Amino acid sequence: MKNNTVRTSLGKTETTIHDKQRLPAKPLSNIAIVGLNRIGLNIYRNPGRFIRPNQQIVGFINVYPLEDSDHQWTATLNLLGDFQDFPRIIQEHDISRVIVALDPHDVQKIHEVLQACQKHGVQYDLVSDLYDVVYGNTFKEILKDISQPFEFSVRRFLDLFFSILLFLLFLPSWIVIAIAIKLDSPGTVLYSQERVGKNGRIFRIFKFRSMRADAEKYSGPQLATQNDPRITRVGRILRKTRLDELPQLINVIVGDMSFIGPRPERPYFVEKYRREIPFYVNRLKVKPGLTGLAQVETGYDESIDDVRQKLKYDLYYIEHYNSITLNLKIILKTIWVVLTAQGQ
Repeated sequence: MKNNTVRTSLGKTETTIHDKQRLPAKPLSNIAIVGLNRIGLNIYRNPGRFIRPNQQIVGFINVYPLEDSDHQWTATLNLLGDFQDFPRIIQEHDISRVIVALDPHDVQKIHEVLQACQKHGVQYDLVSDLYDVVYGNTFKEILKDISQPFEFSVRRFLDLFFSILLFLLFLPSWIVIAIAIKLDSPGTVLYSQERVGKNGRIFRIFKFRSMRADAEKYSGPQLATQNDPRITRVGRILRKTRLDELPQLINVIVGDMSFIGPRPERPYFVEKYRREIPFYVNRLKVKPGLTGLAQVETGYDESIDDVRQKLKYDLYYIEHYNSITLNLKIILKTIWVVLTAQGQ
């Protein structure tokens, strides 16, 4: 280690320390804000509230044509370019993530931005329309992890504790359910199916069979309806009481699922809804759940509008992921659905 004494412009002397063994600083991750508006400006002027220490906001990507009055305040901002030059901007400024700060009602434009991000391998975060900077409300820290590692470990412990407890508690009923399924219709007792988990990871889910064995042999993947003729007599009871979901406790135990979260969906429908419904992929930010807010508050997905409605509940739950009150409410509602056979 070497000490150097230097003289400043004020005539004072300062000692600087040069450490040859000092490690190079970790490179910063560049972030761009898509959208020149009050929301984007608030994030740009208060970056510490929204980004991690190893990240930096390098500027704006404009989406809408600029008015003459806009140039007066954009002159002080770092305008990287227009959205039509998105690939060049991403490469030139080494952008790894963007914050989409557009008007939530402009669904078409938001959809175009998300498609561009997915095409060029850029991560993105959507500014929730639940927070309005016009009235000075506080934003959620959208670029930070939903939970700290400690909170994740606690959640994982609770998942294991309750899933193992319920698995052992209901184990005797598995024999009764298996016999009833075999007597009611030909086919296997359990069935497994590919589902999409956190961050798009594919896993196989386990359930008691509630439909005919050839339910989708000729039709291909399709949603179940309220009076679906493919559902067996025993299967209708299992669905009403949610007992057909019991084998998913295995998925929770092995870590594919959590006790509470969005419903795990099939890859076919995830790809379909991803193209048709903006923000749909945001429900994959957390593990899917054995039960969830959308499951206890809504019924069957019989149309694309039903899926959109459920997505609102899923995104609301993700926004309030660590709310003890909300999670307890979901558990209590699930118990009520099982006891009163009000499942869908």
